[in-house]
Amino acid sequence: MMNLSEQITDDTDPPSTNAISESELIAFAGGQHYPRVLMNMLEGKRQHGGFNIWAAILGVQWYFFRKLYLFGLFAIALEMMAPLLAVWIFGSIRSIHPNDRWALALILCFFATRIALGYMANIALCLKAVAVIEAVDRLNKDNAAHLRLIKAGGGVSLPSLLFIVVMLNLYKAMA
Repeated sequence: MMNLSEQITDDTDPPSTNAISESELIAFAGGQHYPRVLMNMLEGKRQHGGFNIWAAILGVQWYFFRKLYLFGLFAIALEMMAPLLAVWIFGSIRSIHPNDRWALALILCFFATRIALGYMANIALCLKAVAVIEAVDRLNKDNAAHLRLIKAGGGVSLPSLLFIVVMLNLYKAMA
């Protein structure tokens, strides 16, 4: 039998990631694919989330669509800074003709950036899932409200996707 101080300590400890259920992950991410990937990461079956082809193809738009706003801002910074870094690196290589050098730098930079975004995507989704689920767990709501709050914190956001598409097109129009 636990005494009162042990019960209080147990109630105030933050939930561990092992306490996250599949139903919570389904509520957060929707569907069956992402919850399975996230559960494998949380259980330690995979050290990384694998390659997310949709994040690699869509880039920044995927992150905003999945409500991963901070990671989306990081992706924007990465996609803006990586070409500059590639041009600087390839600019110092003298054996490549100058015109070919810039084209090669930009092509390699584009693919390297998209590969990085593809590998970062599921990790970002898992980190956000854990943060949202732990925050909702602290609220001590009933099961229906609990899952509803998790679903609101996760899922997808079409308005965010439209916003970032418009902003990127405005940026391209001004450049």
